[in-house]
Amino acid sequence: MMHRQRGVGLVEVLVAVLLLSVAVLGFSALQLQAVSATDESLIRTQTLSVIRGLAENMRANSEEIDTYEETINDSAATKVTCTDGQCTAEQIAINESVIITKKLKEYDVDISMVTCPGTEDFSEVKCVVAAWSDTVAELDDTDTKACADEDGIYKNGSSCIIIETY
Repeated sequence: MMHRQRGVGLVEVLVAVLLLSVAVLGFSALQLQAVSATDESLIRTQTLSVIRGLAENMRANSEEIDTYEETINDSAATKVTCTDGQCTAEQIAINESVIITKKLKEYDVDISMVTCPGTEDFSEVKCVVAAWSDTVAELDDTDTKACADEDGIYKNGSSCIIIETY
């Protein structure tokens, strides 16, 4: 009888190790997913904070909303120097836009500014679009990597935010 039981303990150990390795692999996958979600949340929070600040600055300097849009959409824009420490409203808009764009680049976030969908004929509200990962900061029906379609509806799987500014 003992002769037939030989090696059974080893098989039991192998089965236990197999079950343990499957559990550890599942836990590892769960941990990677949690880290990814944390990173996404951090980028979203930082971006939202920066863009809200920009939106507040735009409200305070609303006469230069077109300057903000031109500067944000111009990747080669640079800060301008004010004369005698006095900046015009346009210079303030340019400098704030350049600073915000550079700050978001530090987070690997792209930014653009467009007319919000459905407002062209009414009050022409502007939208700031910020995107990260492999998402493009634009509203486009044809580009699969765009943040949203031309109606402003987020695309499935996009990593971006859209904020209205006035």
